[in-house]
Amino acid sequence: MERTLEVARGAHRPELRATWLGLLLLLALAAWQGLLRDPALDWRALTAPWQAHPDLNGLLLWDAQLPRLVAGVVVGLCLGLAGALMQLITRNPLVSPDLLGITAGAQLGVILSLLLPATLGLPVIFFGGVTAALLTFALAGGGRTTPLRLVLAGVAMAQAFYALITLFLTLNQQAAMVVSLWDTGSLNQMGWAGLKPAVWLVPPLLLLVFLMHRPLNMTLLGDTQMRMLGVSPRRLKVVVILIGTLLTALAIHLAGPLGFIGLVAPNLVRYGLGVRWPSRLLPLAALWGAVLTLAADVLVASLPHWLELPLGTLSAMLGALAVLWLLRLSRGRSLPGPADGGVPEPVGRRLPLRPTVLLLALALVWALWSGVLGGDLPISLAALVRGDGWAWTLLDLRLPRLLVDAFGGILFALSGLILQAVTRNPLASPSVLGVSQMAALAVLAGLVMAPDLPVPWRLPIAWAGAVLGLGLILGLNLRHGLEPLRLILTGFALTGLAMALTSLLIAYYSQNVTLALVWMSGSSYASTWTEVWSLLPWVGLGLLLAWLGRRWLDLLALGDGVADSLGLAAARKRLWLLILASLMIAAAVSVLGPVAFVGLLVPHAVRLMGFRGYRDRLRVTPWLGALLLVSADLLGQRLLAPLDVPLGIMTAALGAPLFLLLLTRTYLRKG
Repeated sequence: MERTLEVARGAHRPELRATWLGLLLLLALAAWQGLLRDPALDWRALTAPWQAHPDLNGLLLWDAQLPRLVAGVVVGLCLGLAGALMQLITRNPLVSPDLLGITAGAQLGVILSLLLPATLGLPVIFFGGVTAALLTFALAGGGRTTPLRLVLAGVAMAQAFYALITLFLTLNQQAAMVVSLWDTGSLNQMGWAGLKPAVWLVPPLLLLVFLMHRPLNMTLLGDTQMRMLGVSPRRLKVVVILIGTLLTALAIHLAGPLGFIGLVAPNLVRYGLGVRWPSRLLPLAALWGAVLTLAADVLVASLPHWLELPLGTLSAMLGALAVLWLLRLSRGRSLPGPADGGVPEPVGRRLPLRPTVLLLALALVWALWSGVLGGDLPISLAALVRGDGWAWTLLDLRLPRLLVDAFGGILFALSGLILQAVTRNPLASPSVLGVSQMAALAVLAGLVMAPDLPVPWRLPIAWAGAVLGLGLILGLNLRHGLEPLRLILTGFALTGLAMALTSLLIAYYSQNVTLALVWMSGSSYASTWTEVWSLLPWVGLGLLLAWLGRRWLDLLALGDGVADSLGLAAARKRLWLLILASLMIAAAVSVLGPVAFVGLLVPHAVRLMGFRGYRDRLRVTPWLGALLLVSADLLGQRLLAPLDVPLGIMTAALGAPLFLLLLTRTYLRKG
């Protein structure tokens, strides 16, 4: 009996330790931010609300400092709890509201709210988030959805919404400057009016989550076991998504996008503090979300004036460091592989290989033919044969751009296919390791500080950024044998850091905000034969080495244990494949920018076509990647002519709906 009690008490030690440590840190941060930071604060300021004529210190305390403190607690609580709920319902520790499209929908609501009265701000933001969440849920299969389906649909939905957002901002430079500043995040409050929605919204949501503790604990089981125990997975998913959307919308309304907190806080509690039981994880994720948000805000307020960092930037940096720290805490044990709830990767009915490749090749040739000879000013073959100067000039302008699109599509798609095999995670893409963001950040830094940066300089700069990112990834994971989940978590940290620095660059160099947005969206505008010849060797090398490594890819997909037992040194082969993927990403990013969605979409589309082995996938993937980017660029040129829509926007706008349609049809057929 005594032994049982001792074990029970020991089981609660991580929760007690996490609770007391979190509360102490929260109280210390709140005391400093609310009271101790201002040396001029006195008793008169503390009693300002009860004075007829309060002084300036009292007004600042009660109308600025304390509302900012409360906003920090509320925002952190909402994001931490929303992230934990999403991770539980998807059974994937790498999920956050950003990944399910909720943040993108809420951000679209923010842009729409700029056109409406201020009182409609929160409802419109919530409506945008709910619309994205419900569309994601419906297109993922509704009540029959699985965690993997939900995340895949959420990623595609987020990309589609971000394409709309970026298109609007590209068309409206004034709104772009406003939104780019808002994207950096801030807890500044003008009085208590902005916090009123939290008063009537947060308590009932917390009560609802508390009352749902039993079904939430069952999320550790599969859907079948949940039904056997009397819990409807479909209803639970709908309710959890709505709660998470409300919490995320409220946080975005108060502080802007600080969604990285939603990823970091639950994982910090889960892996860093050792608390995994859902009913205990949820309140602690909320508590530590508030701690992380206040810590970021305290640092923002404490930094010298010559180094003004926005809250969103600093919170992303702190989140990245927190992820790296929790990985260090768990260095003595293996992390679980990224779960998909025990559901196998979705594979559709297999299409015949040769007709599929032939059809894709013919479609690509037709797209190139149409793009070069068609358009508002068509070129006839007779004019080319006669040697007409204008016809050859147009050909010289159009063909290199489309070839750059095709080569970039091949590189991005192949790198995504390799990364998904190496990490054994269906959510992996060129952006998941942070390599594409680091390469894009390096080039962006050169562009915003030197807008006339010669094109030939972009490739070595992108290589430098990619090598730096890859070096950090490998340096932090080599001793652990490049475990897939460690790679992905490190990549998330690096991605958050790169995106934070990107927002900072755009905010500080606002005179070049349109140029920065176009670059970060991805564009092949004004590409010449120089870019074609710079990409061609990498396309050939990537295709050759990927084909030679097809057996490695098949074995790595089975797991390290099986691969090693069959004579494959898994860690070493994973290293070489990571280097290959990173070099292909750097080459493509240096010319096109971070059009990394192709690396996620194309490998999944190939899988949904029914191709299982990497021998078949490597034959289909390059053609589909090239066709997607060429088609997207042609639509971008002609849809809103004479406006040239950036390639990355059109890629997401075209690819995301097609991917969702393919995903939905596959699951409906299987259902």
